[in-house]
Amino acid sequence: MGVKIKDQGKIKDLIRAFDKDHKIKVGYVGSKSDQTHSGTDISIADLAEIHEFGCKIPVSDKMRKYLASQGLYLKASTQYINIPERSFIRSGWDNSEDEVMDKLEELIGELVQKRIPINILLDMIGLEAKGKLQQYARDVGNPPNHPFTVDQKGSSNPLVDTGEMIGAMDYEVD
Repeated sequence: MGVKIKDQGKIKDLIRAFDKDHKIKVGYVGSKSDQTHSGTDISIADLAEIHEFGCKIPVSDKMRKYLASQGLYLKASTQYINIPERSFIRSGWDNSEDEVMDKLEELIGELVQKRIPINILLDMIGLEAKGKLQQYARDVGNPPNHPFTVDQKGSSNPLVDTGEMIGAMDYEVD
């Protein structure tokens, strides 16, 4: 007794499709990321990078005076404002990679059966990953905002203020 396999070209098509080395980039890509954040001269992509990796901002006399006018009095010895790392892209991916890969596995079955084309599969995975990272960013709570920032924003959520940064996250397929 033997097994007979009839190849209707699906496996070869699948291999050719993936052989093109498709890539999905999720994060701050495209024109939205180049736009400036409301009321500032910083791009949305730069703002996301600041939150992702943290940064130290040198305190100038002008900044010190401005903050004092807003009710935040810095010590004379304060030389930097520290914005802590709040990784939402790297940590968000680590948190959701298994779910996105499960979705990919499910969709590959659809691709093999020719129910969806490769470009649709790639778009669906891009949307899935983008949505997972956006949700993770909305849920980040640590490290918390400084009380002064909470008073200014009216919210304690560190990565959500206007919604521009999270809303500008996107994906692209190469």
